Amino acid sequence: MDLYIFDFDDTLAITDSRVRVVRNGQDILMTSREFAQFDYRPDTDEIDFGDFGTVSGTLIKDTVDIMIQKMQQGEDVYIVTARAIAEPVENWLTSEIGQAPTVVPTSGSAGKRPWLLQHLQSNNYDRVVVYEDCTHNIRDLKEAVEEHNTKTGSSIEYTAMCILPDNSIQQIENRWRPESLLTEWDFREITRNFLRKTW
Repeated sequence: MDLYIFDFDDTLAITDSRVRVVRNGQDILMTSREFAQFDYRPDTDEIDFGDFGTVSGTLIKDTVDIMIQKMQQGEDVYIVTARAIAEPVENWLTSEIGQAPTVVPTSGSAGKRPWLLQHLQSNNYDRVVVYEDCTHNIRDLKEAVEEHNTKTGSSIEYTAMCILPDNSIQQIENRWRPESLLTEWDFREITRNFLRKTW
């Protein structure tokens, strides 16, 4: 079975929620995508995610269609969001599309990796497929799968699809095994095949 992980903000929906950062007495409002690229200074900046307690906005159709399809195919589908509360996301999706998979709130992006590590320990998957707009989260989740594979001797594949600012989807990770498992034989074969094509 495959595990499908969908981010929520800027992956399944463009929402009206804004992160509020107070820096030097000035308010800075930004979307979650903008905040992911923001040079946040925890020692001096004040941060307020209060706007993320509710949900309103518009669906990103292509990603939502994929999520619904995977749910209908019986895959294990989760929304793993940096929001702190699941219920507003569940209620909004149910009102928009009539259903919602399990929503996992991690109260910040840093909580996504530990959740995945714990989830992999108690489930048996062939592949993890991630839909995310934040490349930092994509790398974190990839490292979680690789860490799990190393500790357990598993060979779970990892694929990541990045949701770009224009809402298009780009595959940026596709690992059927960790790079460290490439052997000397692999390199000989790669070289031999390359030379055959160039002769």
